[in-house]
Amino acid sequence: MSGSKTFSIAEMKDISALITQAKKGVLRAQLTLANLYESDKAGFFDIGLAALWYLEAAQQGSAVAQVRIGELYLDGLGIGKSQKEAINWFRKAATQNNADALSNLAWCYQKGLGLKQNNKRSFSLYHKAAKLGHAGARYNLGYMYANGLGVSQSIRKALKWYGQAAKMRNVKAQLAMGLLYERGVGVDKSAIEAVEWYRKAAEQGYAKAQYNLAGMYAGGHGVPQDDYQAVNWQQLAARQGYSRAQYNLGLCHLYGRGIVQDNAEAIEWLLKSAAKGYRKAQYRLGKIYAEGRGVPGDAVAAARWFRLAARQGYAKAQYHLARQFSEGLGVGQDDAIAHNWYVKAAKAGYLPAQYGLGLIYAGGRGVQQDYVKAYSWLFVAAASNEPNALRSLKAVKKKLEQEQLVEAAQAGERLSLKYGL
Repeated sequence: MSGSKTFSIAEMKDISALITQAKKGVLRAQLTLANLYESDKAGFFDIGLAALWYLEAAQQGSAVAQVRIGELYLDGLGIGKSQKEAINWFRKAATQNNADALSNLAWCYQKGLGLKQNNKRSFSLYHKAAKLGHAGARYNLGYMYANGLGVSQSIRKALKWYGQAAKMRNVKAQLAMGLLYERGVGVDKSAIEAVEWYRKAAEQGYAKAQYNLAGMYAGGHGVPQDDYQAVNWQQLAARQGYSRAQYNLGLCHLYGRGIVQDNAEAIEWLLKSAAKGYRKAQYRLGKIYAEGRGVPGDAVAAARWFRLAARQGYAKAQYHLARQFSEGLGVGQDDAIAHNWYVKAAKAGYLPAQYGLGLIYAGGRGVQQDYVKAYSWLFVAAASNEPNALRSLKAVKKKLEQEQLVEAAQAGERLSLKYGL
């Protein structure tokens, strides 16, 4: 904690004496109590009491306390949630040129929290905080330059601010530097440099960086390929609740990559990821239940998981859900609903769905038979090298008059340009 001096643990021999001094308005006693209750030093954790003493200190003009009580109001921790009060206290601290307050105000403008969303104002405040040495503000300036938010896009300037924040051990900036090097954006592409930046953030416990570093080991990018190291970093990220890492760790257990194959462990990690709404994990669980891998086959459970992922626009899940409705597996058989999901998956560019949709129109199942539409979707699938599409396309071609064939081919070209691989 910066700002007014707080009492050390050695000075806190008598908590009651500390409270007495805080009640008398001794600022450093108020700040010490607030910090004590918030950080659980000596076992006194009570976020409500922490908020009370931060508020007392804030009212005495402590910028540090003003920032913290503002943050507590913003999140509704230990005190009633109020964006208005949060902004009020951030502004008070900002008038004292407090970098944390300036950065917090910038964030509120950027996200429209208690203030009208304004990227230009956000950029200006981040810039002030960055000049005062605020690492988070420097990262956010990099982000705004990288994405052209409130300022003209400039990867060169984004790199400058990301680099400054990264050297201050800001994990988000280190991750951003790794991504730029991995993709070769604004710098020469270098998997080795990417790994080094990911590692810096990963070793500080940043889950997203641990996940990315795991991916580099899994693929042998910038480091020797090593499934065991990949699993190690995935585990660290997964244990922090990072859904993508939980999903990948589930796959490692499912297929025995870098770890002993264990279906039960795989399902446990996939369930954790799926519970957070990660659609790939939801889809994978659908496949597991549909195939009965490590669990008894359960078409109802499979359909439930496919539906969750399908509603998030995941094409593979949409396709499998379509098939379940088409065949009446775990759901009531319904060709019309199946057709609807086939269309969604096909328009998302999923090749098996495009082929399947062509067959549906050719057979008139759940829809009016339409050889023109059948040909056009089979054309898309054939153009993307679906192995059976060309044979089906030739069969449908025989059903079309020359004028219809021209129409179907033109429609297929348009669909291929829009939805083809």
